[in-house]
Amino acid sequence: MASLTHLGQYWSADRGELRLFICGGLEVFDGKQAVAEAWDLTDCLPLPGHRSGFQQASPGARWEDARWTFSSLPTPVVELVEWVEGQGLRVGEWAAGFSPRESGAEPLDFSLLGSDPAPGSDHLVAPVLPRRAQAFGITYLNSALERETEGRRGDYGFVYRGVKERGERPELFLKGTAPEHFVGPGGKMGLRTDLTNSENIQGEPCERETVSAGIEPELAAVVHSDGRIWGYTLANDVSGNRIENETLLYLYQAKHFTGALVLGPLVLLSDEQVNPNLSIRTRIFSPSGEILFERESNTSNINSPIGELVSWAASHIRLTPAEVFSTGTDVIPDGTVKVLSEGMTVEISCPQIGILAHGTGLVDAAGELNIDYARLQFEGGGA
Repeated sequence: MASLTHLGQYWSADRGELRLFICGGLEVFDGKQAVAEAWDLTDCLPLPGHRSGFQQASPGARWEDARWTFSSLPTPVVELVEWVEGQGLRVGEWAAGFSPRESGAEPLDFSLLGSDPAPGSDHLVAPVLPRRAQAFGITYLNSALERETEGRRGDYGFVYRGVKERGERPELFLKGTAPEHFVGPGGKMGLRTDLTNSENIQGEPCERETVSAGIEPELAAVVHSDGRIWGYTLANDVSGNRIENETLLYLYQAKHFTGALVLGPLVLLSDEQVNPNLSIRTRIFSPSGEILFERESNTSNINSPIGELVSWAASHIRLTPAEVFSTGTDVIPDGTVKVLSEGMTVEISCPQIGILAHGTGLVDAAGELNIDYARLQFEGGGA
């Protein structure tokens, strides 16, 4: 039996709900990924089942009335971490002693989860849908240099040196607090449709551009409520950098909107609190499949141990079980892919975590950019 090394979530069309699984023997090759074995854990663990419990306790409830409550209820991986913490354990400790066969877990065919997201088919979703995600910035020298060039300021170098040389405060910002902020494999990152200003910061006229969004491929840490890291996944910290470059007062708008954080495909179970030495490859494709951009990076170049970065976040706010922290990027696309256009696709891959591929879509406050799994589950959607 392969060692069980990864956690994930998938949409089950037959059951009409998000499900939890554990797997091992991950292989990444030629743009594809496979695992030696996978097990559905949803029914074999004594998890709270908040969503199913809510449905049973509220027969006849309408989605319009239940939307905010039901959407905020934890999803399977968050429930797992809550349960594990309640046992006084870490996720890694629990996984090391877990036997799928003895626990009655259901074998899962991972190869059937590779389809594009659709209500009527089983597919991977973001491996964790946290109550809150935060992100660190300017943790790579390349990012500091590029951002200073874009913004013509000393802010970015100041932050990079403060962390690297003196162990002082990092850049940290809120990334997501609701399901619509998060995107899973095969989903669509958000492209802003608003415009930049008609004058620059010096008061000179300038041409208005659509903000759109750029990619920031990076590693994301998943933590316990005490800040201890228990896993890593891949992330795209989607950024409206055109408005961030106008003024840092627009940073919040540049970072926090629908489809602003892509996560996946799996969470690598790891107790590494420093910086795992992981190679990440990023590619951007045109609508016709042409490779427009390709770059390699390595997480060992982060300017501070990730565990120490998380400790800064935990110093003045209570963390939540399975909170996600994106850890900064070393990849800054330029030219035609500095900001993405609708129809482009992105592929972020790491041999230890898998392949995170996703598309792009225009943000429309009146519609859904990606599947609303809470609504789908509440209404009993699926096959």
